[in-house]
Amino acid sequence: MTPAGLATRIAVPPVAGFVLVAAYVLVEALGFQPFARPDGETVSEAAALGHAARALQLIAAGEDASARHQVRAGVVDHEVHELTAIEAAILGRHAELVRLLQRSGARHSDSARSICYARMRLPEVLGDLGATGAEAPHQEAGVETTISTCSAGGAAR
Repeated sequence: MTPAGLATRIAVPPVAGFVLVAAYVLVEALGFQPFARPDGETVSEAAALGHAARALQLIAAGEDASARHQVRAGVVDHEVHELTAIEAAILGRHAELVRLLQRSGARHSDSARSICYARMRLPEVLGDLGATGAEAPHQEAGVETTISTCSAGGAAR
């Protein structure tokens, strides 16, 4: 083996690695974050993802935690939804976040819908939502089934 061939075999891998890392840093600097976990753009998205700090940050910035906000496709399920932060936290099964949102001033405007979501997805927050009675929870219900069962007047009480 020639000395030039050996030098090439030694030098190419670190140079290639440096080029890949430099390209990644450049792409990140331009704002594209290919490996970053998605941040919630609304308080409802943050609640669905379980990002308590982001939800509180959005509330502090003036976003209404009690209003319905759009939740992008892929956050809760494969469709776009309009949910309150509490509803999104229930669908994401984040009991501690439901309580935190309530302490931060969030209210569930459609209590029948929120209670229905909780009965099907997160029964441990039923007391926090003011629900009475001890119906058997349907914890195996998926998000799509829960939303279709509880939304638009079809709320199961």
